[in-house]
Amino acid sequence: MEKIRFLLIGIMFTLTVSFAQDVKFPYTGAIKYPNGYMPTTLTEETFQSWYQKYKSGKLLASCNDGIRTTCIGEDGEGVTKVESMGWATIIAAYMNDKETYDKLIKYYNSKKQSHGMMAWKANCGGIQDGGSASDGDLDVAFASVVAAWQWGGQYVDDAKNIIKIVKKLITNCNGTSVIVGGYGGNSPYGGCTETDISYYTPAFFREIAKFSGDDAWNKLADDTYKVLESNANATTGLVPDWHRYNGGAPTGGRNHTYRYDACRVPWRIAIDYLWNGNEKAKAWCTKISNWANKIGPANIKDGYNLDGSPTGQYHNLSFVGGFAGASMCNSQEIADAFGKEMTKLGFDGGFWYHGFLGTIYALTITGHMWNPDLLTPSSTIQNNPELSAFMTVTNTTNGKLNISGIRNAKSVLLTTLNGLQVKQTSLIADGKTTLDISSVKKGCYIISVRGSKGKLQKGQIVFVN
Repeated sequence: MEKIRFLLIGIMFTLTVSFAQDVKFPYTGAIKYPNGYMPTTLTEETFQSWYQKYKSGKLLASCNDGIRTTCIGEDGEGVTKVESMGWATIIAAYMNDKETYDKLIKYYNSKKQSHGMMAWKANCGGIQDGGSASDGDLDVAFASVVAAWQWGGQYVDDAKNIIKIVKKLITNCNGTSVIVGGYGGNSPYGGCTETDISYYTPAFFREIAKFSGDDAWNKLADDTYKVLESNANATTGLVPDWHRYNGGAPTGGRNHTYRYDACRVPWRIAIDYLWNGNEKAKAWCTKISNWANKIGPANIKDGYNLDGSPTGQYHNLSFVGGFAGASMCNSQEIADAFGKEMTKLGFDGGFWYHGFLGTIYALTITGHMWNPDLLTPSSTIQNNPELSAFMTVTNTTNGKLNISGIRNAKSVLLTTLNGLQVKQTSLIADGKTTLDISSVKKGCYIISVRGSKGKLQKGQIVFVN
């Protein structure tokens, strides 16, 4: 029996729709992602409780007129590492905590080195390691884009400046865009023979590309999957902390197992499916979350060889939460199982890594990590025969819509009648694509095509039953 059937109404028509007032910024609400499954077992109340503990604990510390992050539980409250500055700025921007964001950026800027990025390891008064670590600076760059969305004005120029600086973290490896490990002095280290997949967040790169108009970031987002697929175990999906861009152990001798860098990768990759419906993200996240689910959410340890044999002994939020992100690309059952285990573990503000990652994982899982395309509806859908004059839509028995006959399109969207996005895909080949509607609620929706200039073009109404 077919799960989905639909009725095309007014095929090939010009549609003009009056929408509700656009979402206003700053925005701190939660959304339902257009793709994937959101755990019902990690609630908004849980996230807000964690966030308050995060803000009131010892993870953030005053420093002169700024705020820095701390490495409580490992290197001590006096130490700050740039990766936590990246997470903290993203959290502050999304939560409309402008005061904290401004003070974090003030500290970040005060510790910039000659290479233009923050020292990897510092304290309030000085520098402990002047080299950079790319993940932190890339996350700060994305946070600056969120700040520009939220507050506009000078934040737009600030974001553009940060993006220009961090672009030099991208190198070319035989046509593949790869992230270097960071900078020591004025020279990069790592790259083709030494990179870290936990530094790659393709959904962030796509938003930086939109914001800056620089397509190099889109290429980096797409090439992320070349690096990922070259290094993921074929059975488990597990990836190493450090590796060559095209597979194998890195030249620098860094760790080549699934440890405290790699545990972040499932969360980073999952966002590209949650936001954009990227099928490569879905495939990998499904594989690794299937493996983790077989181990059992309550049995996850803090380290594995790539074949799945355990090397760690502790059960914590950094690893469970990473798999929870991937589970959102899999099924409601598995997403709920990992959300339940995160809730059971609870917020851990006594160890900096779990505190920061736990907070940003929960922010993502509960729908507080959005982009403007997921919030603000277009005011009209315009007729453009060059894009969709021959568009046809058929359904399948596995909960997908097959769409063909589209031309020169950047993406295809399924939206509600009041303009809120439900599904989106940019995977278009030969004028054809598919939309997974297996999790879409019953009702009327609009299928529309987005052209190169960002306008929504000619649409069809479909009824999902």
